[in-house]
Amino acid sequence: MGEVELPGVGKINVDRVVDCQGMVCPRPQLEVKRAASQMKDGEVAEVLITNPASVEAVPGILKKTGCTLLGKVKEGNVFKLYFKKGT
Repeated sequence: MGEVELPGVGKINVDRVVDCQGMVCPRPQLEVKRAASQMKDGEVAEVLITNPASVEAVPGILKKTGCTLLGKVKEGNVFKLYFKKGT
């Protein structure tokens, strides 16, 4: 997918994008959970979310699926969450 500069983390390579724009709870959480289950350890995903409630719920899903939240960035009305499979 490409390389992204993440504040406080540095450059990371994104392996997949999970586009949840326009979705409302619980759909983004389900999409993130599915993506995490398909990823290999060390892979990084970028999640695009427009629903603020989902942005708050996703970190809990990541913990349950053995993933690490690397950070989040807001660009306009889109939140971009970055997570890595594993620790």
